[in-house]
Amino acid sequence: MIKAFDIFFILLALVIFSWGFYKRTRNWRIGVSDNRSDKIWFRIKSFLVDGIIHRRILQDLYPGSIHLLLFLGFLVPFSVIVVTQFMFTLPTLLARILSLSLDIIALAAVAGLILAMYRRYVTRPSRLDNQPDDLAALILILIILLSGIILESLRLSVIGKDAQAWAPVGRIIASLINITGLSSQAKGFLATVFFRIHFFVVLGTIAYIPFSTLFHIVSSPLNMIYRSLEPKGTLSHLDREDEEAETFGISKIEEFTWKQLMDLDACMRCGRCQDHCPAYLTEKSLSPKKIINDLKTHLHIRAPHIIKAKIKGAEAEEVPALVGSVIEQDVLWACTTCRSCMEHCPVFVEHIDKIVDMRRYQVLMESQFPEELKTAFKGLETNSNPWGMGRADRADWVEGLDVPTMSELTGKEIDYLFFVGCIRSYEDRNKKATESMVRILNNLGVKFAILGIEEGCCGDPARRVGNEYLYQMLAQTNIETFNRYNIKKILTTCPHCYNTLKNEYPQLGFKCEVIHHAEFLHENIRNGRLKLEQPLAKKLTYHDPCYLGRYNGLYEPPREVLKAIPSLNIREMKRSRADSLCCGAGGGWMWMDEKIGKRMNIQRLEDALAVEPEWIATACPFCVTMFTDAIKDKNMEEDVKVWDIVELVTQALIEKKK
Repeated sequence: MIKAFDIFFILLALVIFSWGFYKRTRNWRIGVSDNRSDKIWFRIKSFLVDGIIHRRILQDLYPGSIHLLLFLGFLVPFSVIVVTQFMFTLPTLLARILSLSLDIIALAAVAGLILAMYRRYVTRPSRLDNQPDDLAALILILIILLSGIILESLRLSVIGKDAQAWAPVGRIIASLINITGLSSQAKGFLATVFFRIHFFVVLGTIAYIPFSTLFHIVSSPLNMIYRSLEPKGTLSHLDREDEEAETFGISKIEEFTWKQLMDLDACMRCGRCQDHCPAYLTEKSLSPKKIINDLKTHLHIRAPHIIKAKIKGAEAEEVPALVGSVIEQDVLWACTTCRSCMEHCPVFVEHIDKIVDMRRYQVLMESQFPEELKTAFKGLETNSNPWGMGRADRADWVEGLDVPTMSELTGKEIDYLFFVGCIRSYEDRNKKATESMVRILNNLGVKFAILGIEEGCCGDPARRVGNEYLYQMLAQTNIETFNRYNIKKILTTCPHCYNTLKNEYPQLGFKCEVIHHAEFLHENIRNGRLKLEQPLAKKLTYHDPCYLGRYNGLYEPPREVLKAIPSLNIREMKRSRADSLCCGAGGGWMWMDEKIGKRMNIQRLEDALAVEPEWIATACPFCVTMFTDAIKDKNMEEDVKVWDIVELVTQALIEKKK
């Protein structure tokens, strides 16, 4: 039924779409360069799995299923129309199967659309912020689907039996149309009307896409394809030796990379990031979704001025820095960098990188940061630990233990350098886990050593709050020490040290095998070298540390370690593994005070208490400290104990003294 003059409207819709798409991408191009074209086949595979198959989207099953129904309702009919109208005629059997599939998919898509409207406008979950554009998009989709179904039903009503059509829904509606007694001529007229409605609404929607929320149909797949393929725990490298750099960090929207700006347009405002953000859930001022959309609004206002100025060969007028004008200070500093927002985003929006980049500018260029961090920075600068405790005291915990230092073993081969970390070197509660690790190593006959007073902070506390200069200074000092001793394998009990040494030191030229003690214990239990025979008949729940789980994917090793302990009754918290709620210590919050909302460690303790444990286990010194403090706040020291998994392994391995 397409006539020659319809080609004009098709071309017009495509021209408008192309112009809108160009304007969107032109906004992204005000950002700085970023190479995201490597490993193209892996990127395409990722898009097929996460975009077409909906792996990530379906992690939230109910809204994910609705989206899948709508997605299929568009993709499949469009693909079939292209094949049948512009390529070749299908065999009868295949045509019948496709006809049946299209019928079912169209009905399912309508059902999905109704559910989407019900969810958005009736149940109205708090994470959704309804805008007029959302309703317009849903209405357009509904008109397209219904007009398409009615058009097919009118066709079947006119021609009667179609040998190539298995369309039960279409036939039912066709039967209802026939009951009305309309003539074939009237049906033909109605078919023409509905075709025109369908045709022009489809074209109008195509033209509307770049100017509406429907643009995520384009931007989200692109964002999936161009997502970061670096290890999850790696922040962008800042070249502090760059002599041409006038500033460091991000203060203007155009200082983000083009991919970071694409992120803003890819966001669907689904609110999953917000639903899993520990800061938002404990009533802080941060909403990851709002950060992205505030930056997006600013981009759409600012970009045209920058583009116009470039065309004229002039400088765009200065505007206030992003932090303070677009993003409030309290919002910026509320983030614990737990990565839950990024782990749950269905289109791979990179929230944390933007937050840290803005923190870098605040710290390095403006010296604007929470007051409590001054003490941590000073301690890191003078004694290479955030508490400022004496460097000479770093190895005091070894007293009475058989622990050699690298300086004592010059020229001798070792299996592992045991990188202890700051908190497990200085904090009394966490020293016990360090001592347990040493006992395990000696029990296994492992050749290991520590750096002792030569060990310095890995730099994670400085880097996550934006002090990149201090981080690189600390890291380079450690790297020089590692190289001097020709270190090949590092064992650590801190996920923050593990992530930094494994994923971020390679940016500075140092690579070696880094192992977390959860991996080490699991491997030695699995191969039979560690035999856990002492029963521990306790009810226990395990808390996933952010930097071990979401950052490095180590969910099962610590659980397998706990399962190997006889009589231990393990109970999972409702929020566990990728859904685990942050203890509240990451992103510099170990050294800051929560003054707004509920304390995150209290919230996480309440998550644990819901399964009525006697013990709480984890595999991170930060988490041990936060749980210990929360238990003290609730006066529950006699009711619940907190352990690192290595302490439990030691108890199960060595018979308790009577």
